[in-house]
Amino acid sequence: MTTTEQFSPEPCLPEVPAEVLRIAASTDGTAAEHDALLGGYLRTLERLTDPRLLGECLAVGLLHDTPRIRRLALAAAVRLAPELAAEAVGWALADPDETVRGPALASLASTSALRSAGGPSALHALLAVLGRSPEQITAGVGNYVTAADAHALASARTLLADPDLADTVLAELPVPLSADRLPSRLSLDGMRHVPAGRLRRGTRPGQERSWGDPAEAAVDEVEVAGFHLDTVPVTNDAYDTFVADVAGHGHLWCHPDEPRDTDHTRSTADDPRFAGDHPVTGVSWYDAAAYADWCGKRLPTEDEWERAARGDDHRRHPWGATFRPDLVRGLHTVLAGDAATGPDRQTWLRRLADLRITEPSALTGPVNDLPDNESPFGIRDMCGNVWEWTSTRFLDGLPLRPRFGTMDPGDLWGEWSAEVSVRGGAWSSPPALLTAVSRAGKPLVTRSPEIGFRCAVSESEAPR
Repeated sequence: MTTTEQFSPEPCLPEVPAEVLRIAASTDGTAAEHDALLGGYLRTLERLTDPRLLGECLAVGLLHDTPRIRRLALAAAVRLAPELAAEAVGWALADPDETVRGPALASLASTSALRSAGGPSALHALLAVLGRSPEQITAGVGNYVTAADAHALASARTLLADPDLADTVLAELPVPLSADRLPSRLSLDGMRHVPAGRLRRGTRPGQERSWGDPAEAAVDEVEVAGFHLDTVPVTNDAYDTFVADVAGHGHLWCHPDEPRDTDHTRSTADDPRFAGDHPVTGVSWYDAAAYADWCGKRLPTEDEWERAARGDDHRRHPWGATFRPDLVRGLHTVLAGDAATGPDRQTWLRRLADLRITEPSALTGPVNDLPDNESPFGIRDMCGNVWEWTSTRFLDGLPLRPRFGTMDPGDLWGEWSAEVSVRGGAWSSPPALLTAVSRAGKPLVTRSPEIGFRCAVSESEAPR
């Protein structure tokens, strides 16, 4: 090799054709204009002879925002560039749009050479899409309800049947196969069953009301379907395991509406007073929803929470009709010597205003530390220690289905539809709020050292 040859720059990539640049920038326009752009793009792909340029131009279509363009670019890759088709199919198999995944699966099934060349990337993508371990895919266990699901399952089984391919992919898979979120993988260990039954909301007729009791419910009684509920709130240790998994593998379980670039680390992580066996606090509703999805569960509705706490006799406290300061962690526990009989609202608010949260040596306490604090269904710690997030909007009692992704989190303060019901009272609460009927509303982006959560599973979703 001559000196000139050794140091000659690599040949420049030919200029990207204008038709490709136009399809990359296409956003607005009529259907006819889009068809014309797309036709020009596809005809240009047919004329290209430089493999590197063809790869660059195919990538423009394969990564386009429009599913139709992604589908046609995939078909062009399979037809025009066999050496690139395997990677293109791998991308398409992970596409969120089933109309793109379908043709990719069809190409994979019908082309043995493509399966050989693109087997690793295809199996990577299929395992990520299906969210399953190999054993569950082989058994066909799961909530597969679309044609794309069935095709993906068949393709994954075919690829897993090749032991060399499967061993290679599973050894390097970046997504933890144990992180399946669907019901067939969840465990009911640490949960109690609450059978279907009637809930009489709020205070019982004729019962003396407290300033902490809610207003009369719009509907006095409702039927609550059977479900399972965590016996105790989620702990800091359990939640921190979830945060570590997100750090290692990305936001696979997060609510699609959560604020961009959310850091799920709890705001109490650096405070040694919040020990590992204490209920998690300093987490937003989005954090709680992501954790619940991570372990295949969900947040309870407000009616589910109240039924689990009150039982069939609609008691005021989980343990009975009368407040017992020894069975609940409230302000009387944190401030030694504070009267357990309970101040009025104004006195309590003044006491909280004077309290510096950084000063008390202890705020929350360990879960399950008061075993007699138990509901009729064997569920513990439903009053005191921490308020608990639910999946119910506070003001109208409807399911929370947030659609605030385009808003700054600060804009949600004062937005009534972003307020979520929290239940049960906390370490900062007086006796009037340490009941199974008291309720409050908090914006779903709130991270407070007084709010935690526990998870639920519907009877219909529980493993058989």
